[in-house]
Amino acid sequence: MSARPAISLNFSDCPPQFEEFFLPLLQTRYEIRREDRPDFLIYSLTGHRHRLYNCTKVLVHHETYPPNWRECDYAILPVASQDPRHLYLPLFAFGRDPTPLIRGGEDWDAILRQKTRFCALLSNYADRTVQERIRFFHALNRMRKVDSPGRALNNTGFTGIPGLRGKLDFYRSYKFVISFENKDRPGWFTEKMYDPYAAHAVPIFWGHGGGREVFNPRSFIHARDFSSPERLAEHVCALAEDPRAFQEMLQAPPFPDNRPPDYFNPERILDFFGRIFSTPGRPVTQRRWFFRWTKWRLAKRNKLPTE
Repeated sequence: MSARPAISLNFSDCPPQFEEFFLPLLQTRYEIRREDRPDFLIYSLTGHRHRLYNCTKVLVHHETYPPNWRECDYAILPVASQDPRHLYLPLFAFGRDPTPLIRGGEDWDAILRQKTRFCALLSNYADRTVQERIRFFHALNRMRKVDSPGRALNNTGFTGIPGLRGKLDFYRSYKFVISFENKDRPGWFTEKMYDPYAAHAVPIFWGHGGGREVFNPRSFIHARDFSSPERLAEHVCALAEDPRAFQEMLQAPPFPDNRPPDYFNPERILDFFGRIFSTPGRPVTQRRWFFRWTKWRLAKRNKLPTE
């Protein structure tokens, strides 16, 4: 067996979950050498230390901000792009196992017996950025109570559902979960769909493209199919009173053909890094006009180019 290629790499300005996700993954194919002056840097937006590096830089974050191609050479982001320097990695596939969303072998009678509650919403904020979510919550809550234990729109008297396991346990007794994204951006799909599916609840979704490009259209309710929040609320209430129609939607596989999309495939990420590691060229930060005049300030954290 051939030895794994050695890669000089470091992380900067990253929350812990980024290093916890990428480092073990990369170590399956490469010998990662953590160096103070690396050849490659994975960085995020929690600080500015990454500006001290002039090596090949890979931007990773969980927001909708576009990359600044004057600062990074590549990007792994949860929004879609046609740029070949960019790898699309939706949030629902970041560090999550697709197995809970693959249907087969469930005891549907037992699952249906758990569905004793109507609808839930978990939301940490309610401001102008989530107006669609707020309008629909109030429209549905006027017709039938929606349990909302989050910090925003709270009507349960308690707040906080600890961790992913706690959230899934909370969702298991509900028929529906309001799964409205906070933004309409190409490819922007967070955990809002994953979590209800994993708890065998039906998502009520608002977001880019209605979610149809990723998820099975028969497995969730499309907010954009209705002319108003009130019409959508009427449909949800009617579906709750139609056991056969509700069961058909609940049992429909979340993914088309009951197969997870390639976004969950770690080889896809490793192949992207393989291209990064094997592509020669001068990093973008070394091509900027002021680099030669200021590189002495960067020497502490960087391997400087050979003159």
